[in-house]
Amino acid sequence: MQNSSMDIRKLTGEDAAAFQAIRLEGLQSHPEAFGASYEDESKLPLSLVSERIESGAVFGGFNDDRALEGVIGILKSQSEKVRHIATIWGMFVRPSARGTGLSSQLLSAAIDEGFRDCRSIRLSVVSTNVAARRLYQRAGFTQWATDRAALCVDGVFYDEILMRLEAE
Repeated sequence: MQNSSMDIRKLTGEDAAAFQAIRLEGLQSHPEAFGASYEDESKLPLSLVSERIESGAVFGGFNDDRALEGVIGILKSQSEKVRHIATIWGMFVRPSARGTGLSSQLLSAAIDEGFRDCRSIRLSVVSTNVAARRLYQRAGFTQWATDRAALCVDGVFYDEILMRLEAE
């Protein structure tokens, strides 16, 4: 079911508390899907969260009540030899907003941002997250490698699928 009322915008430092809340929710509910841990991220002061938002590009999807329902980050490499590559990170959509098209809208915003300056966008997705893998494939991402046992959560190892999208 498509929901056209979501407002997608780049987050600012003023969104730090809302961003931290949704990020912690994602890390807690799906620890296998993120390289970061709930334990580490929950200790970060809001000032540092705000700095992270301001120094990169993080997009949020807001519902009619102005509540943050989903997020995605894109980081552009700074090193001269790899500054043509951007990396998508931290995508999470609250269960209540899944199936609304928000994931596609957030991904599209991140891709548009990445291709402003870069020619390649990369991401990693845990192999067990079939819905996310399908979303990325629909957007044109292709798998280029598998990172075996990339994450270990509570003694269980998870593979990550490495995907990329090239500018046309």
